[in-house]
Order: sequence, then C-alpha cells, then structure tokens
Amino acid sequence: MVIDFRSRPPYKSFATNTALFPRKVDEDFESPELVPALNMNSGEMESARTCDMDLYFQEMEKAGIDLAVIHGRQTPTEGYVPNDEIAELVAKYPNKLLGFAGIDLSDIPAAVREIERTGKEFGFQGVSIEPGYFGLYTDDERLTLIYDKCQELGLIVSLTDSIFVGPDMSYAHPVHIQRIANRYPDVIFTVDHGCWPFVQEALGMALICPNVYLFPDFYCYIPNMPFADEYVKAANYFLKYRMLFATGYPIRSMIQSMEQFRALPFREDVLEQLLSENAKRILKL
Repeated sequence: MVIDFRSRPPYKSFATNTALFPRKVDEDFESPELVPALNMNSGEMESARTCDMDLYFQEMEKAGIDLAVIHGRQTPTEGYVPNDEIAELVAKYPNKLLGFAGIDLSDIPAAVREIERTGKEFGFQGVSIEPGYFGLYTDDERLTLIYDKCQELGLIVSLTDSIFVGPDMSYAHPVHIQRIANRYPDVIFTVDHGCWPFVQEALGMALICPNVYLFPDFYCYIPNMPFADEYVKAANYFLKYRMLFATGYPIRSMIQSMEQFRALPFREDVLEQLLSENAKRILKL
C-alpha cells in the first residue's frame, strides 16, 4: 500500500476558496521568467488545472498511490476549507482517502472545539495546523490548548514549516518544533516541507525527537533542489523509520512526484518504509 501523506484534492472549497487551484503550469504563463520556481516542470496534473475529481483519481491510480491523507486548510491568506467537506469526501471514498482537520488558529477556544468535534464526529486521526500564516511560531504559548487537546484525543499534529509559511524564514526553524516535541512526547508531530531550507537543523531535531516525522515532499524530489540529498542520506540511515512520502499535490503532479521520488537513491528497504510502512504505523492501519 503506497500512502501519499499530504494531498489537497480539487473538491468544493479546495477548488474555489484556496490559493491552490486552478494550478498553473509553465504553459499558462506569458513568458518563462514569470513561472514561479515551484510551478516549473510540474508534470501531468490536468486535474489541478481543471479542478476535476475524476481526473484526480485517475492520476492517483496512474501514480500508483493507494491512499491519500487529505490535509485541511483554514488560514487567513491561503484559503479556508470547511472540515465537513473533507468528511463528506472521505465518506464517499473511504478506501482511498483519510482526513486531517484544518484548524483556524485565529480563535483558540473555537479551534479546540473543532479539534474535538472532527476527532469524535468524523473520526479524523489528525489535525493540520499552519501557525506561520497566523504570525505564530509553532511553540507559541497561545497554542498550548491546541496541543493539549490533540494529546488528550491521541491525534497526529501535522505542521507546515518552510520558508513559505510565516512573515519571515525564522518561522521555519526546527527549534520551535523541538520545543513542543519535547513538551509533548506522546504526541506524533509530522512536518510538511521538512523545515526547508533549515534541512540539517531539521534532521538534527528529528534525530533526537522520536515523536517527529518529516515529509519534505517536493523539497526532496524536485531535481536539483538544494539540500535534497541530505534528506535522502538521513532516510537511508538514522531516519529510516521516521520519514514519509507525500506528493504535496497540487503543488506538484502525483505522477511526476512518484517517479522522481522513486528515482532518488534510497535503499530498497528504506523506500518501502517511506512509501508505506511508516505511515501505516502512525495511522494505525
């Protein structure tokens, strides 16, 4: 079973109320110098250009992905997706999709209630929070109630941490994750974007925090991405059991993501852990 640990399908508010869709590729820009770095050579993703769910599942099958974890999004700048829509989609395709609730951090008491509601009513196994978009560091004391509730309910906390998230790149520094991972040793934290560009620091943090899992997604598999080889070296040795595969769709094509990820020099036994076993273990599949 191949598991894509982070996907955002073109369904309802994902397609109409986030900055993710419709996804532009090279040919959609007037000239090459206008193409943003992460849009360049992004592969076959007609589903993301046309917001077509049938094509989404066709591309998912062509990529060889059996199960995708849908990460909700509720931010002031990047879009808002009601968690009820994620639950609705997962209920339609329970053998293909799992849901993580997106959590709006602008109202902490309401966020805590939403975590409890989505965990108990929908059976979501995790939450997706993006503190940087709210001008918060991951270890901000104002988030304590969020982590307390996730610990109480046994939920995975997925954090988006990279240069793109937050007022400046300091919000991506893994020391903030280290502090909460140490404070909540029984909570599993998964880190989307792998704290890029603080790659060595992120790997060091994960080395000593056994409850932290990294999934650097396209920062790992885009050809010639700076520091990508460091993720691969770590996975081949001390992070074999604590790295995950994720396409980051629709930022990159599912098909291209899988091809480029498999082309990286992972040991065969490591590749099985990254594509399947590590995610199965923390998702209790």
